[in-house]
Parts: sequence; structure tokens; C-alpha cells
Amino acid sequence: MSVKTRFAPSPTGNLHIGGARTALFNWLWAKKWNGKFVLRIEDTDRDRSSPEFEDSIKRDLKWLGLEWDEGPDVGGAHLPYRQSERLPLYLKILKKLEETDCVYPCYCTPEELEAERKAQLSRGMPPRYSGKCRNLTEEDRKKLEREGRVPSWRFKVQQRDGRIEFHDEVHGTYALSYSEVGDFIVMRSDGIPTYLFAAVVDDHFMEITHVIRGDEHLPNTTRQLLVFEALSWQPPSFAHIPMILSREGRKLSKREGAESIDDLRQRGYLPEAVRAYLATLSWAVEGEDFLFDLNEMAKRFELSSISKSSPIHDEERLRWWGSEAIKRKDLKWLADVIVKKASEDGLPVRITTEELTLLLPEALSGQATIVELLESLNWLFLRPQVHEAVPPWMRDLKAELSKLGDWNKAKIEDMLRAFQKRLGLKAREFFHPLRIFVTGKISGPPLPLIMEVLGKEEVISRLVD
Repeated sequence: MSVKTRFAPSPTGNLHIGGARTALFNWLWAKKWNGKFVLRIEDTDRDRSSPEFEDSIKRDLKWLGLEWDEGPDVGGAHLPYRQSERLPLYLKILKKLEETDCVYPCYCTPEELEAERKAQLSRGMPPRYSGKCRNLTEEDRKKLEREGRVPSWRFKVQQRDGRIEFHDEVHGTYALSYSEVGDFIVMRSDGIPTYLFAAVVDDHFMEITHVIRGDEHLPNTTRQLLVFEALSWQPPSFAHIPMILSREGRKLSKREGAESIDDLRQRGYLPEAVRAYLATLSWAVEGEDFLFDLNEMAKRFELSSISKSSPIHDEERLRWWGSEAIKRKDLKWLADVIVKKASEDGLPVRITTEELTLLLPEALSGQATIVELLESLNWLFLRPQVHEAVPPWMRDLKAELSKLGDWNKAKIEDMLRAFQKRLGLKAREFFHPLRIFVTGKISGPPLPLIMEVLGKEEVISRLVD
């Protein structure tokens, strides 16, 4: 099977988890069939679109490992890949629809349309365009144009019984009766195509075989199928994935946990953790280990395994994936990343990556992100500010540690336990305050290991008299 999918974001904001999941599912389906994944920028919203948001979206996709085969920066057989650069093509296809009497100019003002909508709602009717401009004569049109009105163009939906019906790969049969579909705008009065029209044209000419997108677009699909039919074009297959909801069951928003991928990256999540988490939002899988490998994920991905019900964004589940991803990373790689991050944050680096590698197996406990891991190890780079009272035995301990010849965790542990026993202290009475003065933390890797990694001089300098 020849497969070609697309991810078509509008560059009006950062890439959020809903869009990222859509991109992931499109990428997986294309790669499962050795097909192509297209990045198309739908930037016809001139007021809100920006190159900065486009760059941000591309950066986030690359960070997730979702490289595209065709797109604005890599080229392809169907240039250009920004809708703002494809306007002549939309005008050409609009002209074709005009010649076959499938569209007509609409001179209604926004105020008139709003009044019509309110009137329909007041009568308990679903709002839809009345078709008042559908049968204007040529003389009527010229009169309206002399008034300075610039028309938009509406698609002429056939007034007939029956339903517009199609098979969706996730939801099964979906249908909308013709009576529920009013004549919809395909070209605005400013010459900019609507989503309903531009997406059809682009999907056709870019040879998209599968459209995988959010299920809020289900009603749009019925309208787009009418455009495909009017142009005698074969439509792609459709798969509408359920919307991600907040814990309260509401659509995600900035107030309802709609985190951006950039936010997650800045918080220190690893890309494989975010990918795995996104994959499990709606996709029912058996076993989970393979989710850390994109290629293996693609082999197992099935549109038929996507649930119809909306998943809930679960921060704790995301954290679990974050922790699992960190545990699976090569220790040398993790050490390099932590030291680099510490240096970027302006922390004094007193430890080599080799020394940190020795410590990490004991430090990976519960941290979901690189930022959290660095925070749990910040005592490696900064001496703790301790406000507890200095134990009376601290001066004697410093003296004994100063005399210790072989500075390794075994010798350090033997010395500390002998010192504790000699003073008649319980383990908590001794090791708890000692850990506080050495690290500023109440828990962490074994204290003798910490002291070995920090080094004799640094440890002694942290033990105040």
C-alpha cells in the first residue's frame, strides 16, 4: 500500500500536545508502510501567523524525532508547502468550480450574517446560511458591487434528500444530512481560501492518501467530500482521533493543562518520554517497552487500535514515562547532559562526567526530567546553605576525615560507622545531619559514595565547626 500523510499546523502558536500527537500518528502511519510524511504550513491566517511560530513548530517536531520527507525547508515534488504561497492554485481551482456552477459569489456582510444567525437561534433552529445570494441575477450582483461590496465565494450544496456519508478509520460510518449543511464559504472576500477549500486542494495535489486529524473535524469532512466530488477527485482515507481532555473533562486550554512541547522540553523531559506518553493517548497497545523506539512503534501502529473515547491528559502518567526514559539512558550520556546543563545554568562544575557516571546509578530515583535530576544533584555544584545547628561532634569528625588516607567509599563508610558507634549515636542521629551539611538534602545516594565523588577537600570544607 502506498501511503502519504501530512501534518498541517497553523503557525499561530506553539505546538501543543494535541497537535504533537496528531503529528506523531501521521508519522507512524506513513513509516509503517514505508511511505512519506509531509509538513504543510497552513498560514492563511495573516493576522496571527508568524515565521517565529513556524520555526518553533519545526524545532519541536525535530526534537521529537518526527522528520518530514516533504516540506517548506526540505522541498519535494509539490512545492510550495506554505498555503500563503499557493494562492494562484486556489484561484485556478475556484475558477473551475465557478465554470461548473458549483460556487457562487456571496455579498452578505458580517453584520447581516450575524443577524441571520441570531434570528435562527431565537427560533430554535441550527444556524446555517440561508442561501440568500444563491440566486442573485447578474444585475443584482452588479448593483451590490457598485455599492462597494466585495464577494466571498460559497460552495453550492445540492438541495436534496439523503446524507453525506463516509467511513472513518476510527469512528466507522459518519454521516450528516444534506439539510444540515448550508452553503459554505470556500474563498473569503480578501482572496484567502478557507480551510474547507484549501485543505482539499492541497491534499489532492500533494497526493495525500490518509488524513489523520482531530475528531472536531468530522463535520468538516462531510463538506470537504462535496468539494472532492465536485472536482471529480478521489478523496483520501480519513481517521479522526479523539480530543485530549483535562482531568475535569474539558477541552485542553492554557488554563486546562494544554502544555506546549517547548514547555516540556524546557522542563527537561526527554523526547522519547514525550513521544511514548503521546502514543498512549488513544492508542491501545499491548506492552509498552517498544514505545521508546520510533521505528518499532511505527511497525506496530494501527489506526484500528485507536480508541473513539477522549483520553485524559495525566501529568502523573507523563512523569512516569519521563522517569522510565531517564532510567533507560546511557549513564555516560546522562552525565554529559547534566554537566552541560549545569554549565549553561552558570553553576560551578566541580566534577567530571566520569565521576558523575559513578554516582548516577544510585541517583536515578523518581526524577522525571533532566531538570529534576540536576536539582536532586545540585549539591555537586553548589555548597548547601544549612541553617541547622552544628552538631557538637562535627569538629572531631572533620579532624578524623582529614587524617583518612584512602579516600574511597569503603574506607569512608568504615570510618563513619566507627565514629558513630564510638559516640553512641543512632544512625539517624548521626547520618541525617551529616547528609544535610554535605548535600543540603534529606535523602539521596549513599553518603559514602557522595563523599568519595565530592572529594576529601570539598567534603571537609562543608563541615563547619
